[in-house]
Amino acid sequence: MTLADNPLTSSGTVPRQSVVASMALGLIDFAADRGADRTALLKPVGLDGRTEEINRRVPLDRYAAMFRLAARQCDDPALAVHFAEATNFADLSIVGLLGYASETMRDALDQLNRFGRLVTDIAVTGPARFVLTREADGLWLTDHRIDDPLFPELTESTFVRMVVGTRQFGDTPYASLAEVTHQDHGQGAELARALGVPVRFGAARNAMRVSEAWQTHRIALYPRYAFALFCAHADTLLAELDAARSVAGQVERAVLPVLHTGTVTAEGVARQLGLSGQGLYRALRAEGTTFEDLLADLRHRFARGYLEQGRASLNEIAYLLGYSDVSAFSRAFKRREGVAPGPWRPAHPNN
Repeated sequence: MTLADNPLTSSGTVPRQSVVASMALGLIDFAADRGADRTALLKPVGLDGRTEEINRRVPLDRYAAMFRLAARQCDDPALAVHFAEATNFADLSIVGLLGYASETMRDALDQLNRFGRLVTDIAVTGPARFVLTREADGLWLTDHRIDDPLFPELTESTFVRMVVGTRQFGDTPYASLAEVTHQDHGQGAELARALGVPVRFGAARNAMRVSEAWQTHRIALYPRYAFALFCAHADTLLAELDAARSVAGQVERAVLPVLHTGTVTAEGVARQLGLSGQGLYRALRAEGTTFEDLLADLRHRFARGYLEQGRASLNEIAYLLGYSDVSAFSRAFKRREGVAPGPWRPAHPNN
C-alpha cells in the first residue's frame, strides 16, 4: 500500500506533509455553521467527524483543497481570515494551550517553533519555521515554511491567529506591517482589517514587522504546573509523530537544507538517518519509491514553484536546486514537462 492509498492513519505511516485533524474538523464546523455542506467537506480529507479522530493526520494538499471548497461554499474569499479570528487556537491544539501557558509572548513563539509540527508538519527552509531578525526598519518575524503545495490561506490564518490571539493580553501592539508572497484575490481588505496593519501582497517573503515590546509582554494564563504537563504531553505526541513519519518524508527533510549544494547522496542521507545505504534503499522501496525518484520529484516540485512565482532567474533556480548549470536544469525539467522552463514559465504564472 502506498502513501497515496493510505493518506490518513492513527498509527503507522503518516503523510510527508500533514495537518492535525482537529484543525480540519474545526474549519469544517466553522464553515458548516455558515452554510457549507459538512459531508462534502469531510470527504476530501477522509474524515467522518468523530471526536476520536482529532489526533489523526490529514495530508496538507487535501486540507488545502478542502479549505478552498469551504470558501466557495461559504462564498467567502476571506474564509481563512474569518476562521482564524473566530476560533481559539487552544481549542484546536495542545500547541495553543502551550502558548497560553507560556510566560511571555516570546516564550510562546519558542514553543510554537518547538511543537508547531504537531499542528502543521511541513517543510521549512532552516532549523526553525518562525525567525526574528532586526532589519533597518525594525524587527521582522518571518515564516520560513516552504509553500509547496501553494497554500496562501495557511499564511493568512497563521498571521491572523498570531495577531488576534495576543489582543486578549492587553494593548501591547504586535505588528505594524505585513508582507505575503501571494496576491490579493478579494480577501485583502479583510486581511488588513483583521491584522490591523497594511499588507504588501506579492512580496518576496511571508513576514510581519513586529513591536519590540511584545516579546516581554506577559501571558501565563495557566500555572507553571499546567505548562509542565502540557509540555510532557506535547513531547510524547511529537515523538509519536516522528516515529510514524514516512522514511520518504524524513529523506526530504534531510535533503532540503543542502539541496542547493548539489552534493546530496543517498549514502550521506542514510548516515544522517542512522541507516545503512541498503537499509535506506529497502525502506524506500517498501514505500514504493527510490532515493533518486524522491530527489528528482523534490527538485521538480520546487522548480515549478520558483517558475510560477516568477522572482528567480533560471540560473538562480538551477543553483537553488543543486544543478551543475542551467542546461542540466533545463534538460531535467523538459523530461518532466515536455517543454523547457523558459517557455513553460509564461504559461503558468502564480497569480
